[in-house]
Amino acid sequence: MKKLFLILLGGALGLASCNGNSNSEEHNNDSRLGGNATDTIDAEIAVSLEQVWATESVLETPESVFYHASEDVLYVSNIAGDPKEKDGRGYISKLSPDGEIIEKEWVSGMDSPKGMAVLNGKLYVTNIDELVEIDIRSAKISNRFKVEGASFLNDVAVTADNKVLFSDSDQGKIHVLENGAVQLWSEPGVERPNGLIVNNNRILLASKGKLQEVKKNQTGEVLAEGIGAGDGVAVVNDNSYLVSNWQGEVFYVLGQGGENRMKKVLDTKDQNVNSADIEYIRDRNLLLVPTFGDNRVVAYKLNGVVN
Repeated sequence: MKKLFLILLGGALGLASCNGNSNSEEHNNDSRLGGNATDTIDAEIAVSLEQVWATESVLETPESVFYHASEDVLYVSNIAGDPKEKDGRGYISKLSPDGEIIEKEWVSGMDSPKGMAVLNGKLYVTNIDELVEIDIRSAKISNRFKVEGASFLNDVAVTADNKVLFSDSDQGKIHVLENGAVQLWSEPGVERPNGLIVNNNRILLASKGKLQEVKKNQTGEVLAEGIGAGDGVAVVNDNSYLVSNWQGEVFYVLGQGGENRMKKVLDTKDQNVNSADIEYIRDRNLLLVPTFGDNRVVAYKLNGVVN
């Protein structure tokens, strides 16, 4: 395996305070976070971000953004309270790809909704210790799948064979919903497994400090290291990905010619603006960043993509 080509510019930085918001996610606990991202630059990667739009600060601890292509809408999960408290305050917002809030509380009745994915007309959302199924047509919760022993379920992804995978950050596991039942899919041996994405039958996982391939009950190639509190991961094309550090960074990861390289393209730590579970719309060349304690979604154009 080729090692990631990195030029180290500095040591770890101080943890962002989530804009003073008392609803800060478990990432704020240093022992769980696992340190900050390493500042990295690969001068040969000429990609950059250009802000296109941002919502007003009217969302409530937005944790994840998911683009539903067939409906051409964005779903945004709002924790709206303590990330581990079963308070019933969490909800899903519906936005246009241009940032218009179509319906702020499209579906409510959750506690701490986080990652999302769509399969067969259902939106699947993690919610502390359960996977919530929402019927998109009726905008109602149609099922709840409890996960024994879970306390911080996180991201969701759908595999090519229509299985719903979701990460369990506290327990270090990945579960699967298949044929109406939840089972353990993998214990990949990484700390704080979080972001999941499927690309050409390859499953990628963002965790504490790493972006890597993951398979059932084993890990695969490491694509990037030094990413801090790995949160969301998005596919740019067959050779490149975007991965976020919850503390307020986004990295562009390029895998080409058997060598993986990485460049930081966003850094909002000094503004106490987080980068939670990101989304990328390839047809629009649009990166979507939920800012968590900053209560917005910010959209960026990705310039200089290497195909």
